[in-house]
Amino acid sequence: GSHMRQPIALISVHGDPAADVGHESAGGQNIYVRQLGEALAAAGWHVDMFTRKTDPNDPDVIEHSPHCRTIRLQAGPLTYIPREKLFETLPKFVEAFKAYHAKYGYPLIHTNYWLSGWVGWQLRQQFNFQWLHTYHSLGVVKYQVASEQAQRDETRLMVEKAILENADCVIVTSPQEEAYLRRWVSKAGQTRLIPCGTNWEAIALQMGQLYRQLFAASL
Repeated sequence: GSHMRQPIALISVHGDPAADVGHESAGGQNIYVRQLGEALAAAGWHVDMFTRKTDPNDPDVIEHSPHCRTIRLQAGPLTYIPREKLFETLPKFVEAFKAYHAKYGYPLIHTNYWLSGWVGWQLRQQFNFQWLHTYHSLGVVKYQVASEQAQRDETRLMVEKAILENADCVIVTSPQEEAYLRRWVSKAGQTRLIPCGTNWEAIALQMGQLYRQLFAASL
């Protein structure tokens, strides 16, 4: 029954899982989080997907299915902010999330991209939960490109290292990503390869098995 459903939180600060594809902020991450959330709900979890509210006219909560919803948190001005400028809104995002965490006590939080990872890292210093992370892209790889050197963000590099060293598990989506992490980010931390693909049922099955292993280890 529904009382047996374990509530879990997916955090995607800048990629709104409920955004229409084609929207200025809609891309691979939105689709990944939304598809993963819906597939996990179908597999028996209760999934709350958290993102930053960018438009005062958008509803705060969107129910995608009976056990999967997007929750938009107010963090900073209710307007679209490019992700390069979002870092300063994150402390407010953490505070807004805490109200939900107080109610549901999510035993597992899965963060997406380094901005959400920073949120997970802050929460981890105050609460006890299993923390998973998917990077989606890595600053250290991006900055290998000469044209991107000027954009080099030391905060991002520091946070990406902290995520790998502090999360219970980092989901890597290719062996290449694993190699980059180990060569350029840190030798510490746990990773698990779950490739991206179109078979979300299979991905959710693997992810769900991993979630359950983490639960068992934490009990």
